[in-house]
Amino acid sequence: MSSQAYIIEIGSDAVGIVVREEGEASFRFHSAIGAFQSLDGKRFATASAAQRAADDLHGVRRARASVHAASNARQRERSSRGRSSSHNLEHNLSGRHDAFALALA
Repeated sequence: MSSQAYIIEIGSDAVGIVVREEGEASFRFHSAIGAFQSLDGKRFATASAAQRAADDLHGVRRARASVHAASNARQRERSSRGRSSSHNLEHNLSGRHDAFALALA
């Protein structure tokens, strides 16, 4: 038996390959991009198992990215509200100061 190799893809991106050398029972994953480095060197019983692991890792990364993006959006929104509240407070206090100065005059 000769070696076997399969490309592992996520969408249209090749993220790694799995290779089973002659005489070996399992496939070894070789990452093609850094995002899948955590799978590099891991062994899988089948190429399909390696594909599922890459799919799972991609799903985790995508979920983290979504949570991170949502968190950043909430933070920007809070920050924006904080600035406008602060600006409104300064404006209101300034108006009251002017009214107070006129009352004393």
